[in-house]
Amino acid sequence: MRKLLFLISISTHLLSQDKLGYIGSTYAGVSSIYSNPTNLLNSKIFVDINIVGAGLFIENNLVYFPKKKFSPVFKQFTDPVQNLKEVTKRGFLNLKIEGPSVGVSFDNFSFGFFVNGRVMGAAKVSKDLATLAIKNSSQNNFIGKSVKNQNAFFSAGAWVEFGLNAAYMYRRNHYSFRNVGVNLKYLVGIIHTDIRLNDLDYDITNDNTLDNVRVKAAYKFNEPNWNAGKGFAVDLGWSYSRMLDPVSNYYPNNKKANGCKHIDYKFKFGVSITDLGFINYKKNASVKKVEYEDGGINLDSSKINSVESFDTEISNAGNGLKVKSKNRFIAIMPVGLSAQYDYNFENKFYLNSIIIIGPYIFGNVKRPDMLATTIRYDRKYFGAAIPLSLYDWRYPQLGFSLRFGTNFIIGTDRAGFIFGKVRDTYGADIYFNLKIALFKHCGAKKRGMKSIYDCIRKDKGLLFD
Repeated sequence: MRKLLFLISISTHLLSQDKLGYIGSTYAGVSSIYSNPTNLLNSKIFVDINIVGAGLFIENNLVYFPKKKFSPVFKQFTDPVQNLKEVTKRGFLNLKIEGPSVGVSFDNFSFGFFVNGRVMGAAKVSKDLATLAIKNSSQNNFIGKSVKNQNAFFSAGAWVEFGLNAAYMYRRNHYSFRNVGVNLKYLVGIIHTDIRLNDLDYDITNDNTLDNVRVKAAYKFNEPNWNAGKGFAVDLGWSYSRMLDPVSNYYPNNKKANGCKHIDYKFKFGVSITDLGFINYKKNASVKKVEYEDGGINLDSSKINSVESFDTEISNAGNGLKVKSKNRFIAIMPVGLSAQYDYNFENKFYLNSIIIIGPYIFGNVKRPDMLATTIRYDRKYFGAAIPLSLYDWRYPQLGFSLRFGTNFIIGTDRAGFIFGKVRDTYGADIYFNLKIALFKHCGAKKRGMKSIYDCIRKDKGLLFD
């Protein structure tokens, strides 16, 4: 039991990354559709081809690197130190490998396809349970005490998604666009594990024995395998763009429709819901709901060190054990609710804000809540950004992003791990993309245009919407 609790606890040091410095860029192309499917509309890039990309964020409140002994930029390294503060241990993991993908912005439409491999996990262990599991090598300090109403969970999944993107400017006025978009995803599940300790009470009578144990728990897992599960998910998005010039007869990246050059927005606002879906696991899957009370557990005789061994060992608990079993389950995807705002200062500088809320739905892998503001400098062949984010409403992070041409992007949402020194390092983050971009901005018509206002339909005049 103690080994299992430690296994759950150690998993809490993984959190998320969101490419905050890059996804809001006007040159982000197909990479921008993951936060809102409409973001590719009116792109400054006609065709954006992602060759490969990846991102990983690691953060924790379980172990850290001391600031005086750790600084990669100064080639200082040391072993991690346990955080012995008696606090709830929690965390989240988001690893994403972006395979080949293509996005096209043309006329009133954008469309594309993408292939991604994803791993996501979340965990939480109550303060007292975490203290028992990691702060003490033995339970001598707790002998004679009772532990009541403890809880913990650990959820993780890995899958591959094959997706299509489509978006449409469904309404235009003289100075604005309104847009809708969708990402449709076919999901191939590889592995999913979910352990829920809903309630745990016990008395510690000696170092090796727990008495008066009462447990309510549930778990589900499948053996890792390609195509272990199948499912579907959607991302839905809506956005409003207030443009710098009239656009009632403007069609992005389309020479034949009009002779207008690219028209940028003054500000853009959007809302989206992402990863709304599920994967059905029914190959070599196991689901159990366990209730156990009025018994004892001898820790010396317990051989629990994994989910599989737990599946075997609970059958030895004896009287007081109730088990319900199934051989298939549905894994709910990590739903995200998001709102985005981007403001153009009209001097190549932009200010982007985004809020992400991860609701807890039917035991899904809950993504963390996030609030971020990013100052961004965007030119055709160079971009730089500095995002300031608040993870889980209370952990501030400062990052940076660099774009060289439209071909190589590298960044981090948490730059502290690179420099160290300033504060203890509880995590790390890095991401990159390799791309090819094709530009096809509108040029002037052969018959000539006196001004951009020639693009306005005569029946609409120059009125603001």
